[in-house]
Amino acid sequence: MEQTKSLPLISVIVPVYNVQDYLARCLDSILTQTYQNLEIILVNDGSKDNSGAICDEYAAKDDRVQVIHKENGGLSTARNAGLDLATGEYLSFIDSDDWIAPDAYEHLMNLVERYQVQLVSGGNYDVYGDSGKMKLGICPEKEEVITAEEFVGRIFLWQGCDSSVCDKLFHRDLFANFRFPVGKVSEDVALTYKIVLGAECVAMSERPFYYYYHRTGSISRAVEITEESFHFSQHTQTIYAYIRQNHPAIEPQARYLRVRALAHILLSLEQSEESVRQKFRKEYRYARKELQKHTAFILTSPYFKKKEMATNILLNLGLYRMLRPIFHRG
Repeated sequence: MEQTKSLPLISVIVPVYNVQDYLARCLDSILTQTYQNLEIILVNDGSKDNSGAICDEYAAKDDRVQVIHKENGGLSTARNAGLDLATGEYLSFIDSDDWIAPDAYEHLMNLVERYQVQLVSGGNYDVYGDSGKMKLGICPEKEEVITAEEFVGRIFLWQGCDSSVCDKLFHRDLFANFRFPVGKVSEDVALTYKIVLGAECVAMSERPFYYYYHRTGSISRAVEITEESFHFSQHTQTIYAYIRQNHPAIEPQARYLRVRALAHILLSLEQSEESVRQKFRKEYRYARKELQKHTAFILTSPYFKKKEMATNILLNLGLYRMLRPIFHRG
């Protein structure tokens, strides 16, 4: 126990909302970590099922567990509530239907000590439905230390890492001036790059330790287009402007992210029913106008594969829907 107390404290923040069937698996994976000096903050974000009671049961069994019960406000408000309470030197975020490997924190803290960094990023698995089928998700190719700026560039390209905060371990100082944005989805996209740029270097681990659970029925369901569907693109507009001004060395990577976001909007609307296209015709026109600003970049950037480049150009010209049957034939 004395040895455990001498280790840096990790605050593990777990937003909880209507996950009674998955919560125990998540919490058990945290409480049984080989690295024991943990502060587990469960934020019950107005759950309507038995999740709140399960949180209280775990708090009664283990004094490392604290529970916040609050009105529903969304993922960002729940994480922010956890951040406000956290006292650990390091911060970890876990979604309540996911789980982590038994030695996750021991491994991550070993990298912190070995490389003297404020941020470690690992890999993850995607686990699908009740079948438990699993495949390797986003994961670094090797263990290495790179600059924060280079790491952000890789985030924008999805090269072994992305914006998710869940497969990373942060020193608390990185969050000193930041909280998750409220009222927007794709919260991590809007925040993580700035958090990372507050560090000097990032240690990357080729070991996947985080298990993303994709619930049954959520995979094949058609994606409904709502106002929230445009939040990701809005974030990338802000990101691209910020990177151009402050970190020009990774401007091409930020521009790639911006183009991907615009193309995603146009593709989604092109493949939607006429009523949906009419409802969001203003957003369609704006996205296409914005995409046209990047025509030369699309044609010359090494980041686009041939098919992706061709799709972007067709979207740019407004010809995608007409030529789609030919373009995708075979």
